[in-house]
Amino acid sequence: MIRELRVDDRLIHGQIALTWPKAIGVNHIIVANDKASQDATQQMTLKMAVSGNVKVLIRSVDDTIELMKSPKARAVGMMVIVNSVEDAHRLYHSLADIIERINIANVGRFDGVPNKEKRSIGSSILLTDGAEKSAKMLISEGANVVHQVVPDNKAEQFKNLI
Repeated sequence: MIRELRVDDRLIHGQIALTWPKAIGVNHIIVANDKASQDATQQMTLKMAVSGNVKVLIRSVDDTIELMKSPKARAVGMMVIVNSVEDAHRLYHSLADIIERINIANVGRFDGVPNKEKRSIGSSILLTDGAEKSAKMLISEGANVVHQVVPDNKAEQFKNLI
């Protein structure tokens, strides 16, 4: 079961490593990112950021989909992290039945696309046209899409923000 599919442009960082696993009751994190899955240095850095009692896997988006089709994987509560709304939509399209919620937390700040080409939603979300289209599709397909940067914040329904 994917308890949280988080969209975060930094993938794993302090908030992820220290607060989210405990808050949602998981000790498994999958980073679903095509680029990171091919970069040994980035993998090492991402794994070092997390405490020893949380297991981290770094896979491509397609490999994550295949992994999550396994009954054994589905039996474990997990957090999956992507760095784009489009990748979240790809995962949801294949795994909707096991995703409890999608948290679009931090996105669009480090993707190389000029900010003038994005729509700003608060301080931590900058959406390209493609990302906004994917977010709207997730909502229209019935996904539970929220915005919650840290566990202490109240989760806001994303449909109310866009």
